Amino acid sequence: GETTLAAGHTMFVYGGLIEPVDLSLPDLPSDLIGLRIAHLSDLHVIGRRRRHERLLADVARARPDLVLLTGDYMNAKGHEPEAIELLHRLCGCMQPRHGIYGVFGNHDSRALAIAAAELPVNWLQNTAVRLDSLPIEIVGLEFLDFGFASPDTVEALAACSGPGEATGIRLMLCHFATWLPTAADMGIDLMFSGHTHGGQCRLPGRRALINRCDLPLRLTSGLLRHKDTLCVVSRGLGEGRIPLRTFCRPHVPVLTLRRGPMPGQMTERIDNVRPW
Repeated sequence: GETTLAAGHTMFVYGGLIEPVDLSLPDLPSDLIGLRIAHLSDLHVIGRRRRHERLLADVARARPDLVLLTGDYMNAKGHEPEAIELLHRLCGCMQPRHGIYGVFGNHDSRALAIAAAELPVNWLQNTAVRLDSLPIEIVGLEFLDFGFASPDTVEALAACSGPGEATGIRLMLCHFATWLPTAADMGIDLMFSGHTHGGQCRLPGRRALINRCDLPLRLTSGLLRHKDTLCVVSRGLGEGRIPLRTFCRPHVPVLTLRRGPMPGQMTERIDNVRPW
């Protein structure tokens, strides 16, 4: 089956990897209403796979305006060539008009990061960038080889533009969703993360058995909210340790931005306002 979107775009949903998500933010600039953002995470490439052809076909049909990558493109050292090859092909078939931005994850090696410099991806390694074409600033935290960003780095990124100083919105790319409270303190509007694989092997009813992070299992994947910051936690596209998923399909969330009330409530806790 397929779902037809505004402006004549077609997005394959049933049986495919694309999962459309309407996301509303208050005070969203007019230039960003209807913007489609594709979020790809946790490919965990170990070699060529037939399923990669389906991924390439699905993301090409989705035709996102902006693409965000949040790490773990390879599974282990030695898999760098295959991961780079797939990333090359993904970049070639997507070609979003507002570019591709990414960070690395804990499975990604320094060798991969060096090779990835040749890709048409804007890698944000503890840096921030303001888009020329849109009122958006994107912040990226790096976690190569578990190299956590220092407090000084986070403070410097937070100071790039203060709340009210920018006329647009601030996005953050960070492999680990556990940094959501920090993102909220930084004035980030929308954060993108992966790492959990949605639990990878779940019980019926989205009940994750493990998520390999500090978040409670109820926060394993979905749209999280802390204070006035939302976090998109992807189920990812690959597997770790064992090549098996149960009740946890891989997916590519494609968000369409709308102007409206932010989902959930303004609280000090972290809530899963839209599990998936």
